[in-house]
Amino acid sequence: MTQNASGLFPFTLAGAARGGIALFIQVMIGMVLLAAAGMFAVMTAFAGLILAGAALVMRFAGARSTPVMRPRSGTEPVTLEARRTPRGWTVE
Repeated sequence: MTQNASGLFPFTLAGAARGGIALFIQVMIGMVLLAAAGMFAVMTAFAGLILAGAALVMRFAGARSTPVMRPRSGTEPVTLEARRTPRGWTVE
């Protein structure tokens, strides 16, 4: 069954209210999704900063120990120890 609009004002108050509420709900859902995406982006950036900070702490606050020289017997072949320095690798 079809219904034709009659008169100069074909809309009813109930139909307009239903359309207005539907539009309001759609806008609110969009705002919630946008807020959730923004919070996710902020949390991801914060986690990245925490990881970067932990990497810097591990890099610069690590224990500075001298290389341990192992005693060697006369029959063993010589094994060179290499360590990383700011200017490259150093072999001892």
